[in-house]
Amino acid sequence: MDLSDVQDRIEKYVREQFGVGDADLRFGPTVDLYENGYVDSVGVVELLAFIGEEFGVEVSEHDLVSPAFSSVEGIARIVSRLL
Repeated sequence: MDLSDVQDRIEKYVREQFGVGDADLRFGPTVDLYENGYVDSVGVVELLAFIGEEFGVEVSEHDLVSPAFSSVEGIARIVSRLL
């Protein structure tokens, strides 16, 4: 599975789980999910559960608090590295 596949799956999950419509022009792979209100603290837990189930990896606390874990693109890079 390459980075593009991982990113597409994560973006699809975020859009579906957190109600981000296709018409939302602010949303994209590099937007900060937390600062822009797409994902809250409960959402982080749901996102981590999805990553564990979908990709079979566990995100470390170090990765979780890194700036990269704030966007779909960054999360995809972390997950790809863990695969």
